[in-house]
Amino acid sequence: MEKLEVLALSFKRGIGPKKITEIAERYGSAEEWAREEKTDLSQELERAEGEIREAERLGIKIITLFDGEYPEKLKNINSPPPVLYVKGNLSNSPSVAVVGSRRCSSYGRRVAFGLSKFLAERGICIISGLAYGIDSAAHRGALEGGTTVAVLGCGLDDVYPRGNRELAERIVESGGALVSEFPLRTKVSRENFPRRNRIVAGLSDAVVVVEAGERSGSFITVDFALEQGKEVFSVPGPIDSPFSAGTNRLIKEGAAPLTDYGDILELFPENNVQNEVEVSEHLKPVIEALKSSPKGIDRLSEELKLPVRKLSSLLFELEVLGIVRREGALYQLC
Repeated sequence: MEKLEVLALSFKRGIGPKKITEIAERYGSAEEWAREEKTDLSQELERAEGEIREAERLGIKIITLFDGEYPEKLKNINSPPPVLYVKGNLSNSPSVAVVGSRRCSSYGRRVAFGLSKFLAERGICIISGLAYGIDSAAHRGALEGGTTVAVLGCGLDDVYPRGNRELAERIVESGGALVSEFPLRTKVSRENFPRRNRIVAGLSDAVVVVEAGERSGSFITVDFALEQGKEVFSVPGPIDSPFSAGTNRLIKEGAAPLTDYGDILELFPENNVQNEVEVSEHLKPVIEALKSSPKGIDRLSEELKLPVRKLSSLLFELEVLGIVRREGALYQLC
């Protein structure tokens, strides 16, 4: 079915994704369906023509379910969106959704950033929702190592939240994409986010919840992921932290605990040996010092003859890279 017809049908009140697929299979065209059903589509066709012109002006591609460019992963979900608006480049590379709450701790932001950078450096695309908090940290981490895709709950002509517009531009400039199923000029609203979250899950091979309270919207993404047969990981957090109440509960309910950035690579064996992390020269002495055994910061400071403050900064860099992790008072190589 032609792009113009699919777009027009998507604008028709009362017609959803399943109905559009049914029309395509049964009638072959919107025109034939309108004739059979004695339905007037002229207003919707006019609106669709204007939408296509405006999208082209803004550098936004409109991809329908019947186009070859439509993401294969998304075709396989229940009720895939018949129309996608895309700014940038969607790839078919392995992908992981990294999601969590807008309100989060420094621990959550650090893990989201570090995990996303670690995976992106190994050729895995990071999918998230461009919200403040964990989503933003995930996108920023991915940009340090590779590409990322942001799924929006509004039209691509008016990026929300506004404070992340510069981040959205960086995502596109770095070879990633902004994606939405909502027409241009669609303002953000609460009911749009569950629909956005189903696309986040649909574009991903697995979902990682980094930090989430008991009522986080991230659980909607988890539900869609489980419905779609995707693996769900949850990052454990302090048992007295409200930011980790939801993620810890997910683990109790059967989600795989993510205790090491490398855990998730088991899903992508072909990516395990790709894109080795390039380590800056100033970090290599710390790595060498940790090869023999885990060590505390005071001992490392003594061995390397470095001030604790400087060493702490180097260890943080190595944690973000996924090379070093902290176990209590000791640091060890991952």
